[in-house]
Amino acid sequence: MILLNIALLGCGTIGTGVYELINLNKGKFESNFTDLVTKKSSPMITKVLERDTKKDLGDSVGVIVTDPKEILEDDSIGIVIALMGGMDFEYEMIKACLKAGKHVVTANKAVISEYFAELLQLAKENGVVLRYEASVGGGIPIIGTLKEEMRINRVTEIKGILNGTTNFILSKMTEEMAGFDDTLALAQSIGYAEADPTADIEGYDVSRKLSILSSMAYEGIIRDDDVYKRGITDIGAVDIEMTKSLGYVVKYLGHSILDGKNDVYTTVEPVLFKAASIMSNVNSEFNIISITGDIIGELQFYGKGAGKDATANAVVGDVLYILNVVGEQNLPRPLRLNRKLNNLGTGIFKGKYYLRANLDNKEALENVLSALETVASRKTVIVNNNRVYVVTSLIAANDFNAMAEKLRETVPEFFYARIYE
Repeated sequence: MILLNIALLGCGTIGTGVYELINLNKGKFESNFTDLVTKKSSPMITKVLERDTKKDLGDSVGVIVTDPKEILEDDSIGIVIALMGGMDFEYEMIKACLKAGKHVVTANKAVISEYFAELLQLAKENGVVLRYEASVGGGIPIIGTLKEEMRINRVTEIKGILNGTTNFILSKMTEEMAGFDDTLALAQSIGYAEADPTADIEGYDVSRKLSILSSMAYEGIIRDDDVYKRGITDIGAVDIEMTKSLGYVVKYLGHSILDGKNDVYTTVEPVLFKAASIMSNVNSEFNIISITGDIIGELQFYGKGAGKDATANAVVGDVLYILNVVGEQNLPRPLRLNRKLNNLGTGIFKGKYYLRANLDNKEALENVLSALETVASRKTVIVNNNRVYVVTSLIAANDFNAMAEKLRETVPEFFYARIYE
């Protein structure tokens, strides 16, 4: 196994976890390299790009630098770990590192989902490896597993609970029959949600992860903007209580399907699962990812989807992979992403629907029922405490979404979710 110096871009929560694993001997990283005969040492992080020049790294090996050139122009550095977050600067740094002939590991799902094909092509042109296992699923090794399954299987479906923050919020709401705002505040107070939680609660985090997995599986580019997404902010304690009485649990699901050779359907939205289902029993910060292949059938992967140690573990696993393949001079075959895919929204999805609407005036109930008449042939209706609850017959997702958008013009406060039977 070849030994290369490593640079770290960003030393926040995940960066600190990575530094501990590689430089401070937390875990077994060093044991992969130390030769008891020659006493050779393991690869180390020698430079850290960090604004805080007084940050204590915990050892004397890593040196904090503020100028990216000190990393880009350092020929002794062979691997760069990019963990700064954000979009523009990290994207430019990843590009510059690849062009400089340095292998790159990143957890940045926003950059990978937006510039996937470009960055893979740059890596190929410069004879280096780009790894991004930690960009999806935290500690769940789904990227590597998907690549392996694709060697035998034609993957046609991906679905899962892909965000630890929203799963924590919905789990707490379910356990305590609590409201959304209070539960979000709790998640923020204990570090499970960002001060600005938009990316999580409006679905951008999940759609980026789904776009990466779908692009890989279907061998063509699916962008974040191609994915239909709907957030969880409309879910109330009354919905948790009512759906529980009906035998369901609310979960936040990312789902994509390849139909035929080129037609792709994607969605990120709150849905209902039967209480006894596997998906319903994935709670707190844990994630579950399901992939379906034509030979193997459905495979499910479960684990922590976020957090310092889980994500750092995935990052360092990518570092080990690079050190192995470079040492063996056996770089992986480039991922194929050149299939022309037709992004057809939510057209293939259908199911029964649950809807709850607040009735602020006398006309609201009539507006709700009239709107539902346009899409639902049969429905169950309950009116209680100035709210109407409805469970419909089978409806195409496109039709229900269009009806809901029109309904919001006259009945602004409502929540709906498709039911997975």
